[in-house]
Amino acid sequence: MNPKLKQAIDDFIAKEVLSGTSLIMTVFGDCVYHHGGIISLASLIQLMDVFGFNERSVRTAVFRLVQNGWLVSEKIGRTSYYRVTETSRQRFVQADAKIYNFTHIEWDQKWDLVLLSSVELENKLVLKKELEWLGFANIASNVMAYPGCDHLKLQNLLLNLKMTDQVVIFKAETLQLWQESYPTVKRMVETNWPVAELHARYDKFIKDFREFMNLVENADDLDAIQAFQIRILLIHQYRRILLKDPDLPSELLPSHWLSLNARNLSSNLYQLVVATGEEFFMQYARTSEGAMPPLHPQFYKRFGGIKQEELTD
Repeated sequence: MNPKLKQAIDDFIAKEVLSGTSLIMTVFGDCVYHHGGIISLASLIQLMDVFGFNERSVRTAVFRLVQNGWLVSEKIGRTSYYRVTETSRQRFVQADAKIYNFTHIEWDQKWDLVLLSSVELENKLVLKKELEWLGFANIASNVMAYPGCDHLKLQNLLLNLKMTDQVVIFKAETLQLWQESYPTVKRMVETNWPVAELHARYDKFIKDFREFMNLVENADDLDAIQAFQIRILLIHQYRRILLKDPDLPSELLPSHWLSLNARNLSSNLYQLVVATGEEFFMQYARTSEGAMPPLHPQFYKRFGGIKQEELTD
């Protein structure tokens, strides 16, 4: 085991406030989901042990995930297994697309506005939370906006929530009536979306994982435990930022925006640790039928493509 890498990983785990519940979701999203979506509790306990979580904390965390509808438990003999629910499966699909696949759509200067004044009070909080997941923000009382949203996702959201008859959707356009108007729009964006907070989080993420990148690149041999630790910590921290990032058009963001730098770093470091980290995961992860099934083909499309032979040797 590389001592410098061990020290860096131990220091990172010690200084970061890691939630066992959230970290287990990262393990499910990055590993378990593409191996069929089910794993034994005993396996989870062994995997989480390398991040400093004991058996009791893992049991508490999975209990909460079941209570919140993310996982469902089943017992076969004396062994408990945990499977992703259909609802969480949809979340994993959405998160997968945002974390591992980079797509850039040119902005047409159009805004989508959702009027909430006709939404029943008990439904409004649910709808606002789901719209925020799509990147929308409150720009006025009962008005949420996003510059160029995915209309299919918005339509499916309203259909799933059965709220198509409660909201009114408008299309608006940014008019450049004078040269000074664009900075005003950018200030409006910085007021209503967490631009400054996200910039600070991207900056810290890059500094933290650039150190890991240098250590991994200079390591003579990469230990499987360390590769798994870095792989999960990388995706865990990156996921926590991305799921808060509304993915606004570049025209509305500061010129020194760091999301692309963070993505390039994540992609390069992930490619270095994914195969060796997979060895450790497969050594301990078990389903009710025994060893984990092979990876789903979709897995190999992550970050522009992962060589399948490296994970199957």
